[in-house]
Amino acid sequence: MSFLEVLPPYTLTAVCFIAICWLTLASKPLGNTDVMLFPHADKVAHAIMFGGFTFCMILDSVRRRGWPRCSMAAAVLAVLAAAALGVATEWMQSAMHAGRSGDTMDLVADCAGAVVVATVCRFIKIKGGKP
Repeated sequence: MSFLEVLPPYTLTAVCFIAICWLTLASKPLGNTDVMLFPHADKVAHAIMFGGFTFCMILDSVRRRGWPRCSMAAAVLAVLAAAALGVATEWMQSAMHAGRSGDTMDLVADCAGAVVVATVCRFIKIKGGKP
């Protein structure tokens, strides 16, 4: 039995959701560490975070349904959920006044990461369960 088979449904999605909320809404999620690898590296980080969230939703969905190929409906729903989370976090950053500010380009990166991952998941078979 694999690690994924013993997890309660949607555990990966919930953990990723909590991590994204912390990283996008906390005033200093990494403490006093200022990480700047290259200009606009935060956009790449947003695409990776929300792509990861999309992957977790799709993985949890196919795992729950016995490991079929990712359906178009599951891919679209995952992208819409990731986009909704992106809108919500950017709006909350603006509304909270906690040292963060909403950024439309962050939302674009969120959606781009989600769409890329969902598209890839539509064309690959995510394997799980018994071999």
